[in-house]
Amino acid sequence: MAYRSGRRIMAALTAMVCATTVAGCGSSGGKPIVSVYVPADSTKTVQEVAGACSTDQYTVQGFALPKDADGQRLQLARRVTGNDHTLDILGMDVTWTAEFAQAGWILPLPQDLAATVRQKVLGGPLETAEWQGRLFAIPAWTNTELLWYRKDSLEKVLGRPIKTEPKLTWDQLLTYAARSGELGGPTQIEAQAAQYEGLVVWFNTLLESAGGQMVADDGKTVTLTDTPAHRAATVRALTVMKEIATAPGHDPSFTQLEEDPGRLAMESGKAIFEINWPYVFAGMQKDAAGGAVPFLTDMTKYANDVAKPTDAELHEMNAAIQQKFDFAPYPSMIAGRTAKTTIGGVNYAVSRTSSHPDWAFAAANCLTNAAAEKTYALDAGTPPVLPSLYDDPDFVKAYPMASLIRSQLQTSTTAVRPPTPLYQAMSTLLQAKLSPVGAWDPDKLADTLADAANKALSQKGLIP
Repeated sequence: MAYRSGRRIMAALTAMVCATTVAGCGSSGGKPIVSVYVPADSTKTVQEVAGACSTDQYTVQGFALPKDADGQRLQLARRVTGNDHTLDILGMDVTWTAEFAQAGWILPLPQDLAATVRQKVLGGPLETAEWQGRLFAIPAWTNTELLWYRKDSLEKVLGRPIKTEPKLTWDQLLTYAARSGELGGPTQIEAQAAQYEGLVVWFNTLLESAGGQMVADDGKTVTLTDTPAHRAATVRALTVMKEIATAPGHDPSFTQLEEDPGRLAMESGKAIFEINWPYVFAGMQKDAAGGAVPFLTDMTKYANDVAKPTDAELHEMNAAIQQKFDFAPYPSMIAGRTAKTTIGGVNYAVSRTSSHPDWAFAAANCLTNAAAEKTYALDAGTPPVLPSLYDDPDFVKAYPMASLIRSQLQTSTTAVRPPTPLYQAMSTLLQAKLSPVGAWDPDKLADTLADAANKALSQKGLIP
């Protein structure tokens, strides 16, 4: 009965989609529709790109998924398992590749297309589209977190001007934040510490930067404590998290922080360091021009220009901001060793239920060409997966940190979340054990996390 009820619900959902969006259920101007479903906040930009990818044979059309990742994943999974033939291209979170590929919900890339993608895409994003040595998706856009800091405050701490990007360790962040407090400056270090996926991202980055790994490359073996070296890396990562969460002058709401609250804490003038994605720079521009950033009051003169600045105005705004708010490489766990940052983003995969997979693969290839990637970057604020665009003059104007982003997206400088079909379950369990950050003993928690990860991979104890 449950199965039949599910099929009736799916049939009703498909009918509703056909009635409201005509997403592949009919045609556009007499031509079949190749649908591409993406997160809601990217839909407008993707729709613009889709128009340029339409051909004489078919129309490419973008449609919105829910805003939250869980809602996106659930809708796609239900529609594929319901044999929805209107579903062509799936805009998937980078953590879903193994799950969707293992379940047979998405098709592997044709050999010639896979070869092309391997040649043109940055190494880090490319890893997120692979499962068991095959490409099941084309990276659409990517992301990497940076260290953002109060340049003026750090210069006071150091007693000298900062002329190049500082390469700092987590230990130095703690030392400099404490010293800043002694000088009457900001003390908070912001990171994503709430009980959600961002917390696992932070832990995974620290772990891999310390030489550890959550799960072996086989996607089956938990490696948090399986060797003395791996255990030491796990304990070290947890120790850093605890030290940041409990440091003198820490943000009192630290254990509830997600990306945007952390960004706003930095803008308020209370934080000296912030771990966050590149979008915070554009946010700083907008909010400072609106008078909401107390340490950038001179930016208010751009209030009427910040929405659509000229090249000269954009250069002036960037220079003004970077006098007091600037970026640097992600902090290292080990001095002299580059961090391995956990990357985000979206990949395009073709549904096994698509009525025209050949067209869908061709459309996905077009939706990730240089023109599309540039549009995503400039209009939606998502870094491109093509290395050549990081030298594009328009991109560099909008992203002064372009070179740094590219350097953190190489195979040797990225950390990919565990390649397992059971990642969602494992992440849920780890979030529950890691939260609240700092209210645990790192050595004991290492064993607890290993046990939770093993339960997830054996599909036991999935309720936190």
